[in-house]
Amino acid sequence: MKAILFDFDDTIINYAASEKIGLAGAFRKYGIPLREEYVEIYREENRKLWRQIETGEITTSELRILRFQALLDQLGFETGVNAERLGETYLHFFAGSGELEDGAGELLQWLDRNWKGKTAILTNGFTDTQRARIEVTRIGDFFDDIFISDEMGSKKPDPLIFQKSLQKMGVEDPSEAMIVGDNLVSDIMGGKNSGLRTCWYNPGLNDAGEYRQYIDFEIVHLSEIEDLVGKPAD
Repeated sequence: MKAILFDFDDTIINYAASEKIGLAGAFRKYGIPLREEYVEIYREENRKLWRQIETGEITTSELRILRFQALLDQLGFETGVNAERLGETYLHFFAGSGELEDGAGELLQWLDRNWKGKTAILTNGFTDTQRARIEVTRIGDFFDDIFISDEMGSKKPDPLIFQKSLQKMGVEDPSEAMIVGDNLVSDIMGGKNSGLRTCWYNPGLNDAGEYRQYIDFEIVHLSEIEDLVGKPAD
């Protein structure tokens, strides 16, 4: 194996923690009470819209506004702020959070000391917030490259973003690279269809269902990658 591509949200960084910080900060700024039911509404709408990103139905620019418009539509009271402004304020606080997934820091240090291959982040996300969060976490130096969909001109699971990333890393044979991620569609199906080995990060012990066919390796903790380095796929 010559290269490992890591998804960022919910693989290297704890997305739920960043999300909570972003919502709390934005709601506090505009004097809106933040109830748990509002968080759940936002999360559900956000999940729906990210699935539409994966299928190419909407753009990331549209998502930034649509997810908060859907939330405001369901709150049932006047907040005094529009969806675009609330969304941008959310991203300001969201970008300042940097809680890593359990074992992420230790794994990156181990790879830096013990592995000679290349590593990169491959993320579907907004350039401004992802760059800020990588800076906050201070993990950028552990990676040879950072690939963000907004900068790459395509998004996971599109094979083009995997092809471009491997080309920039100097990896000609995709089977010599592995994608590690939590998302069965964008990371695992996308990676497999692009010729990479796939490692599903599944700390929640979820059922892969129809996506089982795309998984080469499955882990529940990032430390398990230490044993996978150099291991052939089944």
